Amino acid sequence: MYKRDKSIQFKSSASLLYNNLSIYSVPQKNIISYAVVHKSAVNIATSSSDTANVHHREVYCKDAVTNASTALILQAKFCDLPSRSLLVICSQKGLQMFEPDGSAMVFWHALASGETKEGAVFTRGITAVHDNYIAVGASSGVILIFTIPSRGTNITLQEMATAHNCNILDLANEGNVLASADDSGCIMLWKSGPNFQQLLRINGSGMACTSLCMLGHLVIGGYGSGHIRIYSSSTGDLQTEICAHAKWINAIDVAPDSNLLLTSSEDSFVRLWALQTDSKYVKVNHEFSESVTDLQICGAQFLNSSGTSFGVTGYDSNEVVLFSQKC
Repeated sequence: MYKRDKSIQFKSSASLLYNNLSIYSVPQKNIISYAVVHKSAVNIATSSSDTANVHHREVYCKDAVTNASTALILQAKFCDLPSRSLLVICSQKGLQMFEPDGSAMVFWHALASGETKEGAVFTRGITAVHDNYIAVGASSGVILIFTIPSRGTNITLQEMATAHNCNILDLANEGNVLASADDSGCIMLWKSGPNFQQLLRINGSGMACTSLCMLGHLVIGGYGSGHIRIYSSSTGDLQTEICAHAKWINAIDVAPDSNLLLTSSEDSFVRLWALQTDSKYVKVNHEFSESVTDLQICGAQFLNSSGTSFGVTGYDSNEVVLFSQKC
């Protein structure tokens, strides 16, 4: 059973965006950082694990020439690679990468020809891939693959993966497999490496796949219809489907050590599901559900790989609501 803990406060509220919460834990320093997007700023709150002594920072996606901070931010995510960690910010103009505490920008990439198409231009969908890559989606359907050195600013655009016909909404990674989801509900699976190769395509039904995660040989998508669909990453076959929420799902997450799935929606509910993956088809048990009163949830993430605690954010709210497992 999960109970509410003391919340973490931000200096400003969360915008209504998919996956609008990213959590970065540093156990050796006993600190946890929480990041949410508010218009053209990323609010970072860093605290000890007992939520005491909270420190705040605002990070802006600034134009490299004018130093203006007018670009609307669509997503911010901490990416943890074996050699280093970075905060990646996606906006209407491109993407920027910062040190995890937001203190220094280390890379700036403006969208160029071949990465854009007519209509709205933006980047969205972020994930760390394998050992030294970060992948970012674009409104054109292109996935930008960046090679990340162990230190320094010599970050390079290695390649662009093209297969989607509409804008990317989310990306996820497990081992050497990258998953990408778009606004039509289509999911693509890619083999990562020096040359990313398309493995298979899972056709959508026209409803957006707003959030994506992977667990072992499974790829899990959350949809605007309120459904969760779990597919085999090797065959693309549908393993199971959950009618999880009454409204749009805005964020999902997995705890790999306990096979727990976290789902959240605009319907104000946050739910946990236990996945049994040792049989031919995935079995799902509903473990926990709670309505966070008057909160249109737009972000949710586990605080650790065991799934003993998690946090949620909501539109126009300036706090992360924390839950932890109680005996």
